[in-house]
Amino acid sequence: MMRSWKIGLVIAGAVGVPASIAGSANATIATTTGMSAALDRLTTVKQVDYRFGGHRHCWYEEGWHGAGWYWCGYSHRRGLGWGGGEGYRGWRH
Repeated sequence: MMRSWKIGLVIAGAVGVPASIAGSANATIATTTGMSAALDRLTTVKQVDYRFGGHRHCWYEEGWHGAGWYWCGYSHRRGLGWGGGEGYRGWRH
């Protein structure tokens, strides 16, 4: 008798779980999507295959020295990674 009561309790709990999981999953997806969109607006990066001096270079619209070519990932590390502006080494963004 006690065992069937416990099994019933487990089944009842399992039936209610999918709804709560789905609700939290939807909230997580919405939050993740919102954060991704916000990050896209903050930093504009175009990944390229330009390499020079042992570093990959990426175009950044907004970096510590203005728009231009920086070592990839260094656009906000003041004093590091600046290559040059439009036309640096003949490169175009």
